[in-house]
Amino acid sequence: MSIPVFVFYELLIRLSELNPNVGDYFSHTLLEKEVILQTTTGLVKVPRNLLKKQFTDPRLIAESELSALITHFKAS
Repeated sequence: MSIPVFVFYELLIRLSELNPNVGDYFSHTLLEKEVILQTTTGLVKVPRNLLKKQFTDPRLIAESELSALITHFKAS
């Protein structure tokens, strides 16, 4: 599945509500099962299935999934 860039922006907006230090979208690297999102302040690895949910229906992403994702944010 090709992932539109706006999906990354939307997800980062949601993550920035949990951690304002997450930064803005800079670039991404597509891997087999995940996408590495490089932000202006670090990086976060996002499972492709979570990005698919963000694309099709963001309401399908539980708050706990976002919380778990932001705990893996690596500041640079």
